[in-house]
Amino acid sequence: MATQHNSTTLVRLTAALLAISTLFFALAVIVERNSEASEAPHSEESQEGTTSEGTPSTETTHTETTSESNTAESSSHNNETVLGINLENPWIVWGFVGISLLMSVAVLRFGKTALLLTIPLAGVAAILDAREALFQFAGNNTSVAALAVIVALAHVAAAVFAFMAWRSLKVAASAASIRK
Repeated sequence: MATQHNSTTLVRLTAALLAISTLFFALAVIVERNSEASEAPHSEESQEGTTSEGTPSTETTHTETTSESNTAESSSHNNETVLGINLENPWIVWGFVGISLLMSVAVLRFGKTALLLTIPLAGVAAILDAREALFQFAGNNTSVAALAVIVALAHVAAAVFAFMAWRSLKVAASAASIRK
């Protein structure tokens, strides 16, 4: 009976960690997008060029700003691509949020099968979150980097608890079959 209680607790913790990590992930995406949007106009203002007479040169400013923003955008795009897939694509980001929330519910409803799917999902997500944290720290975006670290830790914990819950359910099932 204690094993059943332990398994139930581990399953609930796994589902809760998946939901919590998903909420923090969504928060990090929103914070990152808001910081990118607020930096774009600021960078154009700081790039104002001047001619030799000291008057602003709008032609060179626009050209320089456009080429610098294109370079920054393409390097940012390249950093967020894994196996040719842009991980910053809104469909992928919000699709992951939806899948994670569905997986959280599935863990509570279906048990062992959903737990087996949760282990690689949370494990891969933790690796990608850690990668994102490194990129954000390198870009001096500490608020997003801190959120990415929290999400990565929550995903690691979800993967560990999913494995422990799956193992506990497996042991309980084999013990029940031995008693029969």
